[in-house]
Amino acid sequence: MKSIPLALVSPPEARRLARLFPSYRDFVDDALFHPDWGYYSTGIVRFGEGGHYDTFPLALSPMFGRMLAGYGYRLWRRYGQPQSFEICEIGAGNGQLCLDVLVAAADQVRRQRDANKGRWAQFARLLRYRIIERSPALIIRQRKHLGPLAGQVTWTQADLSQRAARGTPLADYGLVLANEVLDCLAHHKVVPQADGQPGVVFVVPTLHRGRRAQSGRLETVPGLRPDDRALLRAGLAQALGDARLRWQVSFHEVLLPVTAVPGLRPFLRRHYPEFFRPGRFPPYFACPAIETLIRNAARLYDQGEELWIDYGDTRSFHLTKPDARRMFAGPPRSNATVYRAPGLDDITFMVDFSVVGGAAEDAGLAVDFYGGQGELARRSGVRFDRHAANEILRYRALGWMLALVGVGPERLWRQTGWTWGKRPGSGGPVRADIRRGIAEFMGERRSAFKLMILRRKGMP
Repeated sequence: MKSIPLALVSPPEARRLARLFPSYRDFVDDALFHPDWGYYSTGIVRFGEGGHYDTFPLALSPMFGRMLAGYGYRLWRRYGQPQSFEICEIGAGNGQLCLDVLVAAADQVRRQRDANKGRWAQFARLLRYRIIERSPALIIRQRKHLGPLAGQVTWTQADLSQRAARGTPLADYGLVLANEVLDCLAHHKVVPQADGQPGVVFVVPTLHRGRRAQSGRLETVPGLRPDDRALLRAGLAQALGDARLRWQVSFHEVLLPVTAVPGLRPFLRRHYPEFFRPGRFPPYFACPAIETLIRNAARLYDQGEELWIDYGDTRSFHLTKPDARRMFAGPPRSNATVYRAPGLDDITFMVDFSVVGGAAEDAGLAVDFYGGQGELARRSGVRFDRHAANEILRYRALGWMLALVGVGPERLWRQTGWTWGKRPGSGGPVRADIRRGIAEFMGERRSAFKLMILRRKGMP
């Protein structure tokens, strides 16, 4: 991957490049969600074992679902046991957490005694689960995974990072969960220009002159080799859709003024005004879409709470840590860049929770809690003891046995490996892996994951 310095690009040329080629943010978004070659749109995404990144709702299944059901139940009671209540998951992956929540709510009816039994029965009867999903391919996958429980679920296809869902508020009362959603938002790459002022990276994909995509114009870009021609978006989709041609595509970064991206300059002035002062600053991954997402999520219900779980940190982390600690592509520990295998690799970013908190304040929300995600267990009344570990083990073993006999929509993924980055036979006992996962979740081991709980200002 080559960088083309801004000094080689005239102002008229900069405007032309901004019209023709994607920003770093738009390139990453296409790599994840382009309908023809995006990682989440083509159906190749792998969840849990064998996936690029495991998630706690899968690693701790079914206990994570039990926590969310318990949290929702307590919130419902705090609001006076209203006659309707929704749990809303933004970006539900393969639907496993939804399944675990619905099963946990029904199971609590069986477990409880006396008055609690009746209250849980009422809660389970009126509870409605809603999934807000951007990818049609994932909605299909979720329906298959849920099977007959899909009848208790409402799907809303929307991208809240772009616009509000139709018909909001969706209900009077609701609990919103967004687990590892913010890290999947595409970020702009902001780096200092020669004069120290912030610039924004755009991506120019190229093919060698001797190779050509089936359709789409090829453009000449200053700073490239004479035998390289730049691909426009349609040509890039064609090239990446060709199993042989995709590996002949190269990517080049060109630095343009931040004014090339509408809204980016005021976003940086709000959150990082020091970028505009004399002096240098490290590359920063900026995500204005966080503000839009938080604002639109706040509109989903008249009353309720929001649980945002992700790996990330506050502004000091993002101003001091190297790029490799803040952006990840491909399997863990692969040290891959976003250009290694776009459309085949997952791409994630460490979340800037300082921006999230500021966006919540602007949306009329208050930060009720920020810290380790083990707080979710405390507030839901779920204990991660030996019995919980055994239950996670039983569920994981059952999933593998069903996969081996070819049962379930996730069977193809489960049959092909446990996790990336573990040599055969070196992963250790599954029980030890579960203990490590619980310890990390509860804050007994170092973890980059954070939980931010938001509630509407002035609400109980």
